[in-house]
Amino acid sequence: MSGSDISKLSSDIVDGKVSLFELIGSAKDGDYRSYVENFRLVNVVLNNPGVAEALLIELQERIASQNTDRSDKNSIAKQLARKDGTRRFEKLMVQRTEAFRGTPSLLSGSDFDTCLAQYLDLISHVERLWASAAQEYKLKNFPIAAFLSILVIEEIGKLGRLPQDLINYDVPRKPGVLTTVDRDHRRKHFIGVVSGALINSRLDRILGINAVRKLLHEAESDEFEKTRQACLYIDVKDGSPITPGDQIDEERARVLVVLAGELMAEVLGHFPWEFQRMLGAVMEFETEIGFSDDKIAQR
Repeated sequence: MSGSDISKLSSDIVDGKVSLFELIGSAKDGDYRSYVENFRLVNVVLNNPGVAEALLIELQERIASQNTDRSDKNSIAKQLARKDGTRRFEKLMVQRTEAFRGTPSLLSGSDFDTCLAQYLDLISHVERLWASAAQEYKLKNFPIAAFLSILVIEEIGKLGRLPQDLINYDVPRKPGVLTTVDRDHRRKHFIGVVSGALINSRLDRILGINAVRKLLHEAESDEFEKTRQACLYIDVKDGSPITPGDQIDEERARVLVVLAGELMAEVLGHFPWEFQRMLGAVMEFETEIGFSDDKIAQR
């Protein structure tokens, strides 16, 4: 788009003739290139202070139209307050910076199509991993289901930068190639869980706020790593051998599989059609294992 076209678009947005939300969402389902180009275009026009102000006004109008109850308007603040959210959000920003600092893009392609193919392969891997966790749960292989769910959470923590890498597919890369990714399990647990559970009323409704608070605590400590080890290895407790099945019961596996699925959709569902596909699979599983329609319905 030429400079004059961008100026015209910016003017139309400021005058209320064009909606930024409609611009972002104008790409057809499945059209990754159009969605990425629209997002890049929005980033350009937001350099205009008038456009940024128009976006804020439109956002406030949308919130006002969707929330009629004052308690709804304060729901985000309430979720944060109940989950030590301010501190954990600040820590999340630090952890993400430490995990991604100095590492090249996860996408190494020389053009958009190659980068998109890599992106889709990485996302598909996580979806298949979660589907395996759900299947193992239904087969009553609870330790393996829990183990695979924790792997999903780790991969979510690892791939948090992926959408930005795709959007910046043509940005010149620094010399060198990607040789490793973050291998700090505890940090990946924290990034994966906090990114998707800190503000998530759906997860609060399905698992319960107290369960979510406990999971956030576990992600910040070493409990997820302890659980991961317990899923795989025979150990000794009180002088007697214990198997993974003795340590990981159905309830523990159920919570972890649901958590991993919900985080997958929330954090890795970068594009609308991806989110709906992932959430659809998770909701189908939740229905199969007995959650009520009232709990799992989209709202």
